[in-house]
Amino acid sequence: MYPFIGFMDVFNRVLTEEEASELLGRSHNLKHGEKFVSTFTQLYHIEDNELYVHFNKKELIQNKEMFKFILASLNRVEESLFRKLCSTNKGIYKIGDVEALIFLTKLSVNELHFSNFFFPSLDTVIIGNYELSFPVYSKTSKGFKKCKEIVEENGLFIRQ
Repeated sequence: MYPFIGFMDVFNRVLTEEEASELLGRSHNLKHGEKFVSTFTQLYHIEDNELYVHFNKKELIQNKEMFKFILASLNRVEESLFRKLCSTNKGIYKIGDVEALIFLTKLSVNELHFSNFFFPSLDTVIIGNYELSFPVYSKTSKGFKKCKEIVEENGLFIRQ
């Protein structure tokens, strides 16, 4: 279904357990998070602003402690946006502006709540994940190469 697969990552290789315990964590995410925001923003703009995001609310509804933890981690504006996302019946959203994209990207980067980002014209989906290692699935070589080009322009890698 998706023959072109990789991991968008800060590192061009899989880390050893020792390296991972030494390098990864909150400070790592804060240090490199802006590269992910920039990458997603660039991908959004080459898409003629066509981007869909799957925001899984089911786990939040089932886990009130997680919901409260996320709210406590956000500023007032972000908290309002998060509550709005959680209050609708939708799970898939068409992103209409860069601010919403940045907010959802930061939720994934900060490991608060992961989303799946669908880029239709690239036939590609990028999945928010732990330790800034986001799986990338692409149906076409062309879409995968374009993603890889933008990812690398932003100082990141796609490991295959």
